[in-house]
Amino acid sequence: MSEQTGAEVIELYRDEIKWANALIGGMSLDAAPAWWPDFFGEFRMNSLREVILHVLVETAVHAGHLDATRELIDDKQWLVLTD
Repeated sequence: MSEQTGAEVIELYRDEIKWANALIGGMSLDAAPAWWPDFFGEFRMNSLREVILHVLVETAVHAGHLDATRELIDDKQWLVLTD
């Protein structure tokens, strides 16, 4: 297993963003996926719009998981709302 620095991981992420932007930029949001994995059974997203929304939601959810984990580690909360 090769170890990567944080800067290397961020650079790889930025490369993926560039690739995705180039691909998405040339497509209609109503375009249907050209391929869909068979392990989802009957579930299928029907447009690029649905796929992008799903990715945004999943990213937010997992970022929330990471934030909750960080709070457990350092016992600090970034934003606390009270009445």
